[in-house]
Amino acid sequence: MQVLRNIFIACFTITVTLPACKQKEVAPEESPQPVKTKVTIVQPVQQSLTDYLQLNANTVFQKKVVVRANITGYIIVMPWKVGDRIASGAVFCTIKTKEQDALKNIDQREPSLNQFQQPIKIVTSARGFITAVNYIQGDFVNEGDILATITEPSSLVLSVNVPYEYNRYVYNGRSCEVQFPDGKKINAAITLSIPVIDAASQTQQFFIHLPGNQQLPENMNLLVRIPMKQKINAICLPLEAIQTNETQDEFWVMKLANDSLAVRVPITVGSQNDSLKEMISGVSLKDKIIVQGGYRLADSSLVSIEK
Repeated sequence: MQVLRNIFIACFTITVTLPACKQKEVAPEESPQPVKTKVTIVQPVQQSLTDYLQLNANTVFQKKVVVRANITGYIIVMPWKVGDRIASGAVFCTIKTKEQDALKNIDQREPSLNQFQQPIKIVTSARGFITAVNYIQGDFVNEGDILATITEPSSLVLSVNVPYEYNRYVYNGRSCEVQFPDGKKINAAITLSIPVIDAASQTQQFFIHLPGNQQLPENMNLLVRIPMKQKINAICLPLEAIQTNETQDEFWVMKLANDSLAVRVPITVGSQNDSLKEMISGVSLKDKIIVQGGYRLADSSLVSIEK
């Protein structure tokens, strides 16, 4: 009985362990999927573009009036300071001479001398805001000294120096576009030219009166764009689709050769506006160009199109 029991246990053990000893079949490894860069595409459009001459301009106040002392003496009253607005005919200050001080010591029984003891009033001849004050109350001034400078806000203009080679595009009455540092743009026109050429830079000075009574500080830098020539129905691409090197003497785009292959195509560029640039060669209207995701993308890269 014991022998049969041992034989049964041995057979059971062999039956259980034999399947576990079989090697498992290893599934073949799957080949990795190629990495595709997600991109968005755009097709060229036909657009009329205008070539602009872009120049830097500065705000200038053409009319600045100085207040001069018309007598020698001491400033008795002078209530004005830089930044104050003053009207034409207002009293800027009063001046008392040494002779008037000497009259105090004369016997007051001479009433005819009282009229000569009143301080002399200095009256302004312009209206605007005070941009400089050279003396304060109590200072001694000589006749002809400049006491202050008054700037008239209505005399504000833009001053722009134009190279003489562009004289056929820039002249009195020529329309232009003025761009402010905050991106604001207004239309204006050239109103005055100075018939003098700077000997060093060979530039001519022009003035632009800003419409709408613009209140701007002096010496503010603005951009002036003057139209030169216009191109009709030029093939254009968004600026974001165009790539270039560090020296900006080579340009290219990434064109979709099929549904998933991007190839690098050299292009020749021309005029541009705020959002589009002209394609002179390298691109046709039927091409599909990568506009986002193509930066530093290698030639013949695999891509996937995002809608």
